[in-house]
Amino acid sequence: MKINYKKSLKLVILLLTSLVIGFASVMAYSEMFMYGSPITIGTAGVQFTPGDNTTSISSLGVTSGGTVITFNLITIAPGEQKTYDEAVNITNTAGSAKTLNVSLVSLTGQFSTNFVEINVTMIDANDVVKGNVIRIVSSGSNSTTETGGQSIANTAVWRIRWVIKAKNTATNGQQIVVTFKVKVE
Repeated sequence: MKINYKKSLKLVILLLTSLVIGFASVMAYSEMFMYGSPITIGTAGVQFTPGDNTTSISSLGVTSGGTVITFNLITIAPGEQKTYDEAVNITNTAGSAKTLNVSLVSLTGQFSTNFVEINVTMIDANDVVKGNVIRIVSSGSNSTTETGGQSIANTAVWRIRWVIKAKNTATNGQQIVVTFKVKVE
């Protein structure tokens, strides 16, 4: 078998050229780095703060850095209506105005059997209702499930009012669990 050295030499040169180009291309790239060092948790700019009624309806008070309130001490008799005019406050210390929207997340238990309604209202320092009143009713179509976006100025303190009314026929020992979310933008 006769080897064509010219063709072989051209093939070797072509392979060497490909290798040189490949190494040159690799060397043209550089590495870049991003560091999150350190990433620190700060305080929430908009927080729940205790209101006049908070300690009477919450054994835990405001928790989780001002972002959670659990009203676990509310008891209501059949036919009774309770109003917590300042269940909790919302305070803006973010350094700028923020938009708040309170919305119903869930309601479990025998609500329609034992309750007439629950109302949740945001009220500013001038006693002006901010947005829609959240109104959860046991019958009819007058329910409202969110306040809609409302602008709260920096350093403003708004109160949250809860009104709860039980039916006259409410059964002793029955419970409901209601969850609301306050979205801050």
